[in-house]
Order: sequence, then structure tokens, then C-alpha cells
Amino acid sequence: MTLPFEYGEIVGKTQFINRDKDRKRLAQNLTGGLNTMLISPRRWGKSSLVKQVALESESDQVKYCFIDLFHIRDEEEFYNVLAKKVIETSSNKMEEWLKTAGVFLKKLNPKISLGIDPVNNFEIGFEYAKIKENYTEVLDLAENVAKEKNIRIVVCIDEFQSLSRFKDPLLFQQRLRASWQHHKHVSYCLYGSKKHMMIDIFQNKSMPFYKFGDIVFLQKIDTNHWVNFIIKQFKSTKKEISKPLATTIVETVKNHSYYVQQLAHLVWVRTEQKATKLTLNDAINDLLNQSSILFNREIEGLSNPQINFLIALANGQTKFHSGKIISKFKLGSSSNVSRIKEALEKKEIIDTLVPKLEFLDPVFELWFIERY
Repeated sequence: MTLPFEYGEIVGKTQFINRDKDRKRLAQNLTGGLNTMLISPRRWGKSSLVKQVALESESDQVKYCFIDLFHIRDEEEFYNVLAKKVIETSSNKMEEWLKTAGVFLKKLNPKISLGIDPVNNFEIGFEYAKIKENYTEVLDLAENVAKEKNIRIVVCIDEFQSLSRFKDPLLFQQRLRASWQHHKHVSYCLYGSKKHMMIDIFQNKSMPFYKFGDIVFLQKIDTNHWVNFIIKQFKSTKKEISKPLATTIVETVKNHSYYVQQLAHLVWVRTEQKATKLTLNDAINDLLNQSSILFNREIEGLSNPQINFLIALANGQTKFHSGKIISKFKLGSSSNVSRIKEALEKKEIIDTLVPKLEFLDPVFELWFIERY
């Protein structure tokens, strides 16, 4: 039996919830040639959204190419992966892959290897000296292939902020921008989960990718959509959950996509026929128990003032720079409060880029309040 709730991976079409406006905007942008940067915290569904848009809008004239920067450690590896993915996207025939590499990557003299199953074991690499001198051949590959075939290629790069690990990330960004800003047949969808880093890359006037395209801040899925989905999924497996209980699931984890699916799953597996409040409480305890080791490690990496700041936040405080709050929660000084906020944001524990300062992870917040 197929499980009614999915989390921890890109969700399929039957698990995809709403986001009609986001899907329409993203599809129009990417198929129309407007580069788009998608920003949200981790596990809010960015990758699933982009994949869904690709499923709905890919055609003979529009091809999608996916790269996960999280697994790429340096600039040289990026060029290898980009070339491989673009070539694979351009055709489903091995003969055309070899032709494309030979025609558009001449100066690089690419080394191509094919396994027993060429379609699934195609690799391409370049000598370091050649790629160092002729990297633009790879950066312009998608544009040249798309122009030649009279198609649009959409290059989607996940965890884009991971380029900060590269030896010279600023130079790398300059190289990308210098080539990509001239492309007319390629659209770029760049997305990542470290919000403050992504914002710095795309909204800092001194950075190469400033004003590279449309910036979309992904929002949480509305409660009503989640509630209807949970009820429908329970019903599809001949189980029942009331609307108030489904609403409590969503509100407990503050509409966080990953956690809504996870908590709903934990309630579902404990339900024989109809979910109850007791079932939900048991599921919440299980969720907190599963997360305890990770959250304890998170706490161990924090200083006492940082923990005190979180205690103040959990207590509903908002005026952290006031003398009264600084004294009560032992935060040191007003300038120290600013340093604490910056450090906690970089650790992805709090979100300062919202109207009201809040914990980034709702389950960590729940655990912190109830268990710490």
C-alpha cells in the first residue's frame, strides 16, 4: 500500500498541495525566459515545487536540467556536472551526446566515459589546465545547445548558497554572471534554503547576482489546504480524522510542510479507524523523542547568552534591546543582543527576516518549550 503522507524526499504529484499561484508564476517566468530565485527555509517544499513545475511545463520546446550544488565541492566539479546535465537534457540519444560534446566543447577536449548502460552511466570530465582557460565553453554550453536546437533549456540549481564552500566563491559568481546574463535561450532557476545567505547573494548591491531576475520568497501553505489534504488522505485509506484534529496537526507545527506530513503520518499509523486527541498527543511525543538527540546537540553548540535569548523568545518577548529584558534574561548588553541574533540566524535557529522574530524550526521550538 502506498503511504498517504510523504516527507524527507521530493513529493509526488498526488502529495503536492496547492501553491497554484507559485506554480503559475514560476512556470511563466522560466518558460518565458525570466531568471528566478526561489528562497525559503529548509523543508518548505522548494525542490518539490520546481519539480512539479517541470512536470507540468516540460515539452519538446522546453527542457529542464537539474543540479544539486550541495553535493558539489569545487568549481572544477561544477563544470563537469553542468556539462553532463546539459548534454543529457538536450537529447535522449547517446550519439547526440557525443556529437554535442565534440561540437561545443572543442577547446576542452572532454574525456567521456560510457558504462555498460550508456544512458545511465555517462560521465564527462576535463583536464584542469584546459577548464581553467576555457571554462566559458561550459558556462555557455546550455545557451549554444538551446540555440542550435531551437529550444529553451531551464537550468535549475538547488542549494545555490553552497557555492560559498568553493575556493573563491565571489570570483565564481562573477564568472557565472558574466556568461549567464547574455543568455537568451536559457532560463535559470536558483534556489536554496539558507535564507540569509541567499538574500545576500541576490539582494546585496555589491554581489554579482544582484538583480539577476525575479526573487520569489516562498510562503507557507495555507491551513485550509493542509486540513483538506489530511482529511482526504485519511479517507483514501479508509480511516477518519476530524477537521479540528487535522487543524491541530497543522497548527502544532505551524504549517511547516515537512513536519505537517510527518506528524500527519505519525497520527495515521496510530489510527485504526478514527484519529483521536490521544492519538495526536502520542504522535507529538514520538516526534519530539525522534528529534531530541539532534536538538540536544544544537543546544550544546550554543553559549549561555544565546540560550537565554531563546528562553526570552519562547516567553514571548519582543523588545530584546530594552534594559529590562537584557537584565532579566542575562543578555549582556544591547550590542551583545545584536551579535546573538546574528549568530542564531547563521545557525538557522531563528528567522529575523519576518515581521515577528521567531524560531525557524517549529518542532525545535516545541521541544525547547516542553523538554528543555
